[in-house]
Amino acid sequence: MRVKLKNVFVVYFVVSLVGLLCALLQLGQPCDCSQQLRAERRRDRDRDRLLAELRGGGARGGPRAQGGGRALPTIYVVTPTYARPVQKAELVRLSQTLLHVRALHWVVVEDAAAPTALVGGLLAGSGVPFTHLNVETPPERRRQPGDPPWLRPRGVEQRNRALQWLRETRAPGESGVVYFADDDNTYSLRLFEEVGTPPSP
Repeated sequence: MRVKLKNVFVVYFVVSLVGLLCALLQLGQPCDCSQQLRAERRRDRDRDRLLAELRGGGARGGPRAQGGGRALPTIYVVTPTYARPVQKAELVRLSQTLLHVRALHWVVVEDAAAPTALVGGLLAGSGVPFTHLNVETPPERRRQPGDPPWLRPRGVEQRNRALQWLRETRAPGESGVVYFADDDNTYSLRLFEEVGTPPSP
């Protein structure tokens, strides 16, 4: 039996019209979305609680309390850096991790004759407590084109400058942890939790 195209069109039109009428009737009806809204509120509360835990539940950069209420030492993260096309992107990525660590001070040391506006502006807008230093690597210690990577270490002068700053600015008995974090690496927040927690007696 052959089905005429006209009959198919009429059936399709009637079904579409019924569907449209049902949809129009539902437009003014209140929907019971209470379960969905409760689930969304619960997810929002869980997310806010997690963010508060990551941020320490208090002021950014404030002292971190251990289980017994004793404040944990400040973590001094030392990052040597130098001008290159990906420098800003890598510093931004690292700053986003450090932003979630309590009682942290970021010491960024540029391999440059003077601090650059690019790094200075990035640090100022990062939200992380920081110190911006610079020291230039002498030409005789720089890696030359064609030199293997292991021939001359990079960042030595910058790390030493950061250690000098720590010796000059911190009191002799003041506790703290120094961690060298290169800007081209990625770090887990759990690392800083372990670094900043003193060993059990």
